[in-house]
Amino acid sequence: MASEIKVDTISEKTSAAGVTIDGLLIKDGAIPSISGGKVLQVVGAESTTNNTLNTTTLADCGLSASITPSSSSNKILVLATQFIYHQEDSSISSAKLALLRNSTIISGDTLHQAYINVGSGSIAQFMFQYPFMVLDSPSTTSAITYKTQGRVENTANSSFMQTGYSSAKSHITLMEIDGT
Repeated sequence: MASEIKVDTISEKTSAAGVTIDGLLIKDGAIPSISGGKVLQVVGAESTTNNTLNTTTLADCGLSASITPSSSSNKILVLATQFIYHQEDSSISSAKLALLRNSTIISGDTLHQAYINVGSGSIAQFMFQYPFMVLDSPSTTSAITYKTQGRVENTANSSFMQTGYSSAKSHITLMEIDGT
């Protein structure tokens, strides 16, 4: 049988150090000893940069943001939406996107893609906002830049991808999460 104590108030005896219950410190109405999961800082950016990408190798889309973690054990939650316009004339093509931490791909390229298949003599066009949601563990206290890059599968038949078409906005938000 479990024991139970019922009280209306628990107060500090003599010190101003707070009250500890089962390892949880309560001081001045706050719980400062809960660790992990706290959002420590938020950085955001948007871009309407109109880059035309007609390359099969990754190139910058124009969307980026930088953050400097306060501890190497902290994580960075990256939320981004990259707008793209893709056009292909009479062939099969795909637009591919990647999310990078500095120069390292942390999501995408071979996974994040949109294929279009059009018949001979046809032109296909599509526009969309592609979402990225990544909880990254950069293990550093140095400044980090997160950015999107894109490419097309082939450059035949005038295939290209464009960001910022008609001033469409892309967004990125970085949140440093306490990892202790």
